[in-house]
Amino acid sequence: MFFKQADGILDLRTSAEYQAGHLKDATWLPWDILPDSLNELPAAPASLFLVGSKPSIETVSVFLDLKGYKVNGSLVIEDDQVMQKWAEKLPNQVVSGRESKQLWSPTPLLKEWLNLLEVQRGINPKAFKPRLTALDIGCGGGRDAVFLAKHGIQVLGIDQEIRVLKRAKQLANRTGASVKFKCCDLKKDGCFPKSIFDVITVVRYLNRDLFAQIDAALAPSGYLIYQTFAEGAEAFGSPKNPNFILAHDELRKVFSDYQIIVDRIDKLEDGRPVASFIAQKPL
Repeated sequence: MFFKQADGILDLRTSAEYQAGHLKDATWLPWDILPDSLNELPAAPASLFLVGSKPSIETVSVFLDLKGYKVNGSLVIEDDQVMQKWAEKLPNQVVSGRESKQLWSPTPLLKEWLNLLEVQRGINPKAFKPRLTALDIGCGGGRDAVFLAKHGIQVLGIDQEIRVLKRAKQLANRTGASVKFKCCDLKKDGCFPKSIFDVITVVRYLNRDLFAQIDAALAPSGYLIYQTFAEGAEAFGSPKNPNFILAHDELRKVFSDYQIIVDRIDKLEDGRPVASFIAQKPL
């Protein structure tokens, strides 16, 4: 059972075909939208098992290979009768219904912050009326924005790339999350919102000119969650420009009047160091 050894099972068929019968713990991701759905996959070089028609499997296998993924096997399904036969061969491994396993994850630092609120401080974001508000600066494919929205927070995500915002909107729609996205260049006047937010998160984006605006836009007792490349990342080849690399203790110095909750150096899977920073603005 190669699908048991994969990091994810991608079912490339139609919604009706998937619901009629699919492998347990599979993820429904139609092959025709996969190129715009990389934000729904685990990070490469994850191994994936494919289910679908022979042409769709062949097309997707080539695409995933180009993106650095590994296809460790496939199951060709041309009609419902074929899946029914597999259900007989694989007891308890074929199920029906709409349930689809989530393969993507938000930034771990964001999950750490939510755990801090819920477990250590007994705060349930879903209980707030009106809802807590969050600004996701440089939101990219929208995983962090969607994660926050699924936990009851009203989110505005900003990015200048139309292509990645299309993916972000698709992710929000497919997961039933309500997120507002704005496409604009944060280096230009009028892009940064004038609203006040309870949470501001910035991941793998650095524009020091925004520090003052971030401080002004964060509500008293609000949380700043920041993670981006730190000194030493240049040794790995990217980024090399010091404008995109935080200096040692830079965030601690800039937000020195905040209550510092997390301030450490983590490493990505490729070894690059990132500064992980969580701080709460004083009342």
